[in-house]
Amino acid sequence: MKKFLLLPLILVCSFITKAQVSEYDRNIAMQLVQKNSSGIGILPNDLDNSIVTGTYIVPASAIRMVYLQQSYKNIPVYNQLHVLAFKNEKLVSVAGSRIAAIEQKTGNDRSAPSITAIDAVMTAAAESKVKIQEMIIPVNILRDGQKFEFGRLGVSKENIFAELIWFPLREGNEVKLAWQVFITPQNTSDYWLIRVDANTNSVISKENLTVSCNWGEGNHSAKEHFAETKRTNQHSVAIQNDNKVKEENKPLVVNNATYRVIKYPAESPIHPGGGHQLVTNPWTMTPGNATTLGWHYDGAVYYDSTRGNNAFAYEDRDANNLPGYAGLSSTPQPNLLFDFTPDYTLEPPVRTPAPNQQFNTTNLFYWNNLIHDLSYIYGFTETARNFQNDNQGRGGIGNDYVLAEAQDGSGSNNANFSSPPDGNRGRMQMYLWTAPTPDRDGDVDNGIILHEYTHGISNRMTGTGSGCLSNVEQMGEGWSDYLGLMMTHDWATATPPDGFNNPRGIGTYALNQPITGPGIRQYRYTTNMAINPMTYANLPSVAVPHGVGTIWCTALWDMTWYIIQQAGINPNLFNPAGVGGNSIALKLVIEGLRLQPCSPGFIDGRNAILKADTLFFGAQYSCAIMEAFARRGMGVGASQGSSSVRGDETITFVDGKPVISAQPQNVSVCSGNNATFSVTATGLNVTYQWQLSTDGGANFNNIGGATSSSYTVTGVTLGMNNYRYRCIVSA
Repeated sequence: MKKFLLLPLILVCSFITKAQVSEYDRNIAMQLVQKNSSGIGILPNDLDNSIVTGTYIVPASAIRMVYLQQSYKNIPVYNQLHVLAFKNEKLVSVAGSRIAAIEQKTGNDRSAPSITAIDAVMTAAAESKVKIQEMIIPVNILRDGQKFEFGRLGVSKENIFAELIWFPLREGNEVKLAWQVFITPQNTSDYWLIRVDANTNSVISKENLTVSCNWGEGNHSAKEHFAETKRTNQHSVAIQNDNKVKEENKPLVVNNATYRVIKYPAESPIHPGGGHQLVTNPWTMTPGNATTLGWHYDGAVYYDSTRGNNAFAYEDRDANNLPGYAGLSSTPQPNLLFDFTPDYTLEPPVRTPAPNQQFNTTNLFYWNNLIHDLSYIYGFTETARNFQNDNQGRGGIGNDYVLAEAQDGSGSNNANFSSPPDGNRGRMQMYLWTAPTPDRDGDVDNGIILHEYTHGISNRMTGTGSGCLSNVEQMGEGWSDYLGLMMTHDWATATPPDGFNNPRGIGTYALNQPITGPGIRQYRYTTNMAINPMTYANLPSVAVPHGVGTIWCTALWDMTWYIIQQAGINPNLFNPAGVGGNSIALKLVIEGLRLQPCSPGFIDGRNAILKADTLFFGAQYSCAIMEAFARRGMGVGASQGSSSVRGDETITFVDGKPVISAQPQNVSVCSGNNATFSVTATGLNVTYQWQLSTDGGANFNNIGGATSSSYTVTGVTLGMNNYRYRCIVSA
């Protein structure tokens, strides 16, 4: 048995790294917090027990975000933070909370741990069923000796970390000093956060940062595919090694790249526009900083395979979480060609006689990059902790591109996404789906790819950026469905009635259903409540987390079409400057993630979207937003209670718009008569605008000065029977 040794700190002090928040930015943030402490709701002594864990200016705005985490005895309290937004040094948004009187809830725990970080790593390794055979030596020390980085130690896919935290239990009524260990065991899909009591060395909590979506049930197990995996693996390793040789001798530039894929916005091979097509330089669709490096340069190396700054797509048929076959260009740099024509009558993993595996891997790479680019221009940038190898000095940590594993052999009829903290690589695992014959591949069900990637977006943008979406009422599955719907809807041909007339199922291709099939959810997404009747009132009875997410996405989909009624449709979602309710709604949803608290519930999420509307659009769409949420039970006066439980919600269907008891519409006034029209309305800040039509109601114009609830018309003056009057009431 090897002995494990913690070297004296003096031997590893050279590994101490700089903090992620500069002293300059931290000072700015704390000055803003002090100046606005009363609005935040914190006391002066709370400032001494707070840590600025992040702060930045939201791109293309004057808004500064500040993430203020509660601490106690200079140790952070897990997931207890205020999410703050300031504009012109004024507090414009506040979300989150602190544990009050925390000193009374720590019991006898001292701030100095009784066990070492190495002890905690050994306990966490045992809990995750791995056996460390190497000497455990820190390679990095951070946060004044409260956080240690240990490398992979021969058992983990990513570097192991152990950091000292206060961990709340029983809804914050008890707080324990703990070592939180991040470990990702090899040959599993797990990304664990394991909390080890810093005094007793016992596991008190663990959380898996891998979201497994449980899309469906298969008719046979993944073991039937495993034999085929072993037959092909030697070839994939040979190709992988060949790729490495080619990369060492290739010219250092990529000017153009052409891919055969299921082209945006088609959802799958069976959906309209789903025939595989050649697409050249798709990164040119996206303006601005999202595509500075293109898709094949990671800031250091130009790749002629399906790898770049944002994603590395490869097959993992042998389920060892190591790169197998990556799509390889058939032409040398600087002009790449990924032209693999599939044969859907053959199994997805075949490479000959049809290059199905190459095609599917290329498609996975294409869609991972597309959603990186689209989410970037709507707010998921470097400072928001996005997934990129090289952040080009724009904030965030970097070195965390997505590992996109095609045709993963560790399971079937499923997919998952692992979202560790910023600076650690995300991972997407896509599986085969057991259709009658042949199987179907999740790598060409683009809605599933988008769904999985969005788990990374919602986790990274919420609160601390990792571990903030583990509560019962969190809406991760809903955001993921929503981005999948938005990016696979053909907005160039869409019309406002589509939201009602064209219900959308999720995962119909993978499930071997027609495109009109029900998909994986209980109901298809539509504004038609006869087809999808789900409301907030259904929350206690639906499955966690997928049923919970279905309710949330239903409200977001309604909201999108309500804003479209007001603002029309932007035919090009990749042009965020284009006017349209679809692009406005997407911006609100992304920015809402940034503004909401850790462990959000439905009303937190709704309020964050309303706040985003105020900050970015001057509250132009608040009525449409509230109308959509109200029809799904989240109206004025609704309450979520605790976001950690279900059944304590208050449901209301009140949208806050004026209630009009009498409103004359298209009333004629005969010559020689007078008429007084009156409107009765209730609601906050009600305004009235009287309008006149001189062509029988075909067109109306505002009547100057008519802003009250009653208006008198003199028929002698007007004298035309085809004059029509109406009053527009708003709040």
